[in-house]
Amino acid sequence: MPFPGHHWCAEARALSGVAASVTLTMSAQLALSAVETLLVARLGVAALAGVTLALSLHLLVFLFALGVVTAVTPLAAQARGRGDAAALRGLGQSGLLVGLLMSLPGAALLLAMALLPGLLPGDGPEAAAAGRYLLGAAWGLPGWVCYVALRSFAVATGRLRATTAIMLSVVPLHAASCWWLLRGGFGLPPLGPLGAGLAHALAGLLAWTLLILASRATSGAALGGILRRPFRPDAQCCREILRLGLPFACRILLREGVMPAAAFAVAPFGATALAAHAVAARITDLLGVLCFGFGDAANMRVGFAAGAGEAGQARHSARVAIQLALLSALLPAALLLSAPGWVAGWFLTGADPAAQALAASLLPLAAALLVGESLQSAAGGALSGLRDGRGPLLIAVAGSWGVALPLGTLLSWTGTAPVPFFWTGLVAGGALTAALSLLRLQQRLALLR
Repeated sequence: MPFPGHHWCAEARALSGVAASVTLTMSAQLALSAVETLLVARLGVAALAGVTLALSLHLLVFLFALGVVTAVTPLAAQARGRGDAAALRGLGQSGLLVGLLMSLPGAALLLAMALLPGLLPGDGPEAAAAGRYLLGAAWGLPGWVCYVALRSFAVATGRLRATTAIMLSVVPLHAASCWWLLRGGFGLPPLGPLGAGLAHALAGLLAWTLLILASRATSGAALGGILRRPFRPDAQCCREILRLGLPFACRILLREGVMPAAAFAVAPFGATALAAHAVAARITDLLGVLCFGFGDAANMRVGFAAGAGEAGQARHSARVAIQLALLSALLPAALLLSAPGWVAGWFLTGADPAAQALAASLLPLAAALLVGESLQSAAGGALSGLRDGRGPLLIAVAGSWGVALPLGTLLSWTGTAPVPFFWTGLVAGGALTAALSLLRLQQRLALLR
């Protein structure tokens, strides 16, 4: 007879397995940008500023395409749950086609920005460095997007080892190629920012190629089946992916765009304020990766249960995912609350003591924001598994752009401590987003039969 809590532990293991793999993959992708930033910084301030701008533009285009193809996960999970092999294969193949259709115009846009004068913001050496980086990185966008499309299918079918191993192996190869292409050697002249962009593109194409080879070697599995002939993407499956994926993409852009917009709101208060804000924002992003993993896990598990007609299991998976996401946020939040000065000093070693003190004052607010994001991420993932794209999109608009940024801006200009008051607005918007997401999830789960 199962011991008390047996079902909770079993579900926690299943969710944690998916979350760990997604978290490792996301961390590896973040490491690529970190490596490029560190290496380009050796070329000077102008090159670093230009590549930072180019990375932001590349990320926005990539995130939009990524948001669309991640709709493959809940759709394929529901098809797998109801045992529909034909729909599962069609969704996998259609996801790859949609990935190409979304990434090719994005790559063309990035190339146009790199080649046509006046399309990049700014001028001088910064704009030149940004253009050279985009000229190299744009060619890899289809590879990265198609990799995510196939990875989303792998999440739905529970085949995650290959995707995790591939990303972990790509990181050192990317670092070596970035160093070589950027600095030159072995008969190649130094390419500077262009070399960093080419290294990013090669990493995406390599990850995509390796995942194709690994998938084709998976005999008899759904993951390998979508790459075998006949390759016939289904128009209805493409429409379903776009119908669900476009709201996903808009929600991701709205959510990820909050911190860049916040930086513009904080900038008028000076370099010290902006540095402190940047540290708090970066810490929140880094520590929130695991919460994102549980959101992806909830997407798959809830979608599978809903497709199988197991309403009770869907509710159970959603509840456990929220609990695990919250637990994963509480430990780093406790660190930020108990030792804010140490954490800020580690990130701002050698910086102005005023910047360190201001950053330390923001970290308790960052801890509160992290807890809210953990709840929102898990609830949003479960809603995605239920194929609810419109509700989370409207909630993101209301919480982030209707409350967080306006309230933070208002408080910053009326309070005595502008940056902490601004972050108070961000925390309030995050709390509202989490509360509305949980309420929406409760309503949608109540409709399951």
